[in-house]
Amino acid sequence: MISLDRDAMTPLYVQLANVLRDRIRSGEIPVGRRLPSQAELEVETGGTVSRRTIKSALEVLVEEGLVQGVQGKGVFVIALPE
Repeated sequence: MISLDRDAMTPLYVQLANVLRDRIRSGEIPVGRRLPSQAELEVETGGTVSRRTIKSALEVLVEEGLVQGVQGKGVFVIALPE
């Protein structure tokens, strides 16, 4: 379960990106593995965030060069965070 703090100053999408980045760093989601889908992440957050928020979090990780989307397959880890 992913718990995000709605009262925090940090936006929800940044909090979610941080959680996913930490999972990648720890090896819970290793390089080459697919990240949970948007629907799976929605369930993991207890339905408390929108798909747009999830998409924004994934976009942060794409911009950082940690993940890459593959059409029709999902989003895959391609690098470890520094």
